[in-house]
Amino acid sequence: MRELEMRRVQLYDARPSCLNYLAVNGVPDVVLAARAGHTNAAFTKAKYVHVDIEDLRPAAAAWDAFHGAEPSGSENR
Repeated sequence: MRELEMRRVQLYDARPSCLNYLAVNGVPDVVLAARAGHTNAAFTKAKYVHVDIEDLRPAAAAWDAFHGAEPSGSENR
């Protein structure tokens, strides 16, 4: 990394992204906390879980289906 003048990256740097990914994909809170080494699942969620706009797409699609709307992007088909 030094030769390529890249920032030094450690595996620990991926911790927030990994925990957030697991949470958004349905891993139970207690499992997330255990994976993070925490005893308090609420702390783990507050610190590491952040919903991204892309995470909301499935909810929007489900809401559209509930109301009988066509999926987004299908109006030109």
